[in-house]
Amino acid sequence: MNISYDKDADCLYIQFQPGKVHKTKKIEEGILVDLDEEGKIYGIEIIGVSERMSIASFGKISIDMPIAGVPA
Repeated sequence: MNISYDKDADCLYIQFQPGKVHKTKKIEEGILVDLDEEGKIYGIEIIGVSERMSIASFGKISIDMPIAGVPA
């Protein structure tokens, strides 16, 4: 997983897996979901992210995800 923020564009992108984007779906204004060829989520883009969440919370992003094949 890779999370990146483009300050100039005010866009946050969360990439969940390696590969290529096959199709992009607009969920709502400013939120796009990229899908791979199998229809699995490749990534999520949030445009105008500073209007949707506090900039202070950017340093507090926490991800708790199990890794496939590793017992909890």
